[in-house]
Amino acid sequence: MKTFPALLSLALCCTAAAAAPDVQQQLARYRCDICHAEREALAGPSYADIAAAYRTQKQAAALLAARIRVGAHGGGLWHMPPHPEVSKAAADAMARYILTVTP
Repeated sequence: MKTFPALLSLALCCTAAAAAPDVQQQLARYRCDICHAEREALAGPSYADIAAAYRTQKQAAALLAARIRVGAHGGGLWHMPPHPEVSKAAADAMARYILTVTP
């Protein structure tokens, strides 16, 4: 019986590790890298800056996923166009990943 919790933990870790490359593929597929980078502002804010802005908000992942699909007008010079072609599941995964990026 003691092996079950260990196997469950291992399975969860492997699933999380496998999800990261899939998210990277989604970000590349939808060309997010044209405007965003991990830690460098391009035409849009960096993922680290986005994470810092959302991290303290309740439902941060849901809010960010909605912004990915609906678009956003920021306080600065940038404007993120809507991306309705991104599925809700893909936007959720991207948002969860972006929120993990640190400066």
